[in-house]
Amino acid sequence: MTVEGEAAMLLAVDNLTKGFDRRARRAVKEGGEVFADILKKNTPVSEEDKTGKGPLAEHVKVTGVSVKSGDYEVGVGYDKEKGRIAHFPNSGTSKQNPQHFIEESQQEARGPVLEAFVKNLKEGV
Repeated sequence: MTVEGEAAMLLAVDNLTKGFDRRARRAVKEGGEVFADILKKNTPVSEEDKTGKGPLAEHVKVTGVSVKSGDYEVGVGYDKEKGRIAHFPNSGTSKQNPQHFIEESQQEARGPVLEAFVKNLKEGV
């Protein structure tokens, strides 16, 4: 992009900022959904369900986009019904070895989440 003169520069800046909030929200939400899909896929499913609420993988949740801290963010994790027990299979107990599926999901999702961000933020540029 070449810019000549003050008016052209202001117009170019205005075009860059137009729609940024919408694209940023969409990029963060889509990135959260990509991570949630990978987390759901990597969450182990036990044959026995002592809670009667279904497997932990069915309780993966993505929140809406928040800008409270000044950054665009979404929460990805497990809902209130089963989220409190997710750390047991992930970190292990005295009777169960750690499976570290949350950390593995974070590593696996890093590339696809960044791709989703870049795709959405480049849109309209």
